[in-house]
Amino acid sequence: MADQGEVDPLDHTSEGASPAASSRGDARLAAGARIGRYQLRDVLGEGGMGIVWSAHDPDLDRTIALKVIKRGDAPPQLRLRLLREARAMARLKHPNVLTVYEVGTEGDRDYIAMELVDGGPLEDWLRTNPGDREIVEALLDAGRGLAAAHQAGLVHRDFKPHNVLRRAADARVLLTDFGLARGTGDAGDAGDAAPPTVPGRGPVRAGGSRLDGSHDSVLDTALTQTGMLIGTPAYMAPEQFAGQEPDPRTDQFAFCVTAWQALTGARPFGGSTIDELRRAACAGVGEVQAALPPAVRAILARGLDPDPDRRWPDLDQLLEALEQVTRPARPRWWLPAAG
Repeated sequence: MADQGEVDPLDHTSEGASPAASSRGDARLAAGARIGRYQLRDVLGEGGMGIVWSAHDPDLDRTIALKVIKRGDAPPQLRLRLLREARAMARLKHPNVLTVYEVGTEGDRDYIAMELVDGGPLEDWLRTNPGDREIVEALLDAGRGLAAAHQAGLVHRDFKPHNVLRRAADARVLLTDFGLARGTGDAGDAGDAAPPTVPGRGPVRAGGSRLDGSHDSVLDTALTQTGMLIGTPAYMAPEQFAGQEPDPRTDQFAFCVTAWQALTGARPFGGSTIDELRRAACAGVGEVQAALPPAVRAILARGLDPDPDRRWPDLDQLLEALEQVTRPARPRWWLPAAG
């Protein structure tokens, strides 16, 4: 079974963890155990905040994905926010958003029961070199799911190819991993501004420390330390680097980074340190070379403007513009045939 995508984005090194690996997070969990009415089967992945299992729902006789939240020493406000946003997701019904069936607590365990997707992240599918038309359709579907979240009052804060799933059977695209999501009216995160930590690497300095280029480098790792950077630096908007409150325009920026990457094979902003990425994002894409049709580039460039006020008013308008300029040309069947 492919990565469900609901593994916490804090730790990419844990994807596809084995049951033995999961025991490090909670030795009491094992295949066959029950959480609520669900019986655990196999570990799909593990992250900094939770373990995702495949589980059996005996009431409906179906297999689901069950994210069991690690309690540890997490502050109560973090747990409350996670549960609140998961419940908001449960109310969000959209064909391009992963379905949440139930959110609950049993004893000292919080859990989220979700749709199980037979597929993998968008980033894996892009490595198969699909056609441009397929890529555009997948991006539009992912964007529609993100726009639906905005309409429901949610800001994702960590949109990227890893958090978009593509189902193998019917190419359905689903937005997932709202582990960092928050309501648009939430107050800022509380907490001390301690240096963010990447699992297995210790504190990360945001100033200019050279970071290695391995798959799980900090550039592709979400930083979730309370009071510090929230999101994945390679997809973050300038206001996120500045510690400002994210809003739907912040997600719009991340969507455009993802779309640029999907259509060109490279992200618009380069850098091997957080500081380099911040400077690149703040400079915009005016000088960035990329093989994009001018109309598509103009749409994405507006969404990537360093000033949130100069981006698209909302994601729906961006998607409408993108759909119009990429729509296949209609055959001019009404013209009379040449003599």
